[in-house]
Amino acid sequence: MSPPDPLDRIERAGLPGESVERWRAEGAAARLEAFFEARRAWGGVHNLSGPRALDDPWGADLIDGAAVAHISPAARPLIDVGAGSGVPGLVVACLQPERTVILVEPIAKRTAFLRSVAGRLGLKAVRVERGRWPVSGIGHRYGVPERGADVVSRAVVDPAAWPALAERGGPIVGGIVRMLAARRPGMALPDFEPGAAADYDLGPDGLRRVERWVHRPDAG
Repeated sequence: MSPPDPLDRIERAGLPGESVERWRAEGAAARLEAFFEARRAWGGVHNLSGPRALDDPWGADLIDGAAVAHISPAARPLIDVGAGSGVPGLVVACLQPERTVILVEPIAKRTAFLRSVAGRLGLKAVRVERGRWPVSGIGHRYGVPERGADVVSRAVVDPAAWPALAERGGPIVGGIVRMLAARRPGMALPDFEPGAAADYDLGPDGLRRVERWVHRPDAG
């Protein structure tokens, strides 16, 4: 069961209230509750998430997804690499249901779950791609223009290795979103420059930061 005002935790973590008010008005809480309940049900059979995430999805999972939705422009397709149980990609889709969100995941049982939830919630702009990043032809299949997509991953590789892996997606990659906890390695891609960033507080889980790096217009 969700708390009385589940989106309140996003504001208490330090993310902007105007985004939260918009998501609240657009019915995001009901979509998120349905997503988390479906994940709990599937988690009883399949190993989708750790027990802590299943017990308190309105904590780090919700807030991490909200942070990505806050700094990555809603008009841009978002590609979640190693989407797993749907964080952050499906959380973003619940907050921004009109946004194209492409979930890339190599494991069959997880892609089955992601497709099932997206269909159940009527998230028609969600696409699920079974495979490993980079995925050949993904931009053409989903109509993503050159430098048109933001790419994110919460834990598919070490944070220091993530930017180089993200860039391997090729010309569709216009923004790279980094999700950082205590360890915050430097960004070593010369063709990308700082864009938006947000810091937030998960209480016992510590401070976190999300950054969006954008492809430089003068880069090759």
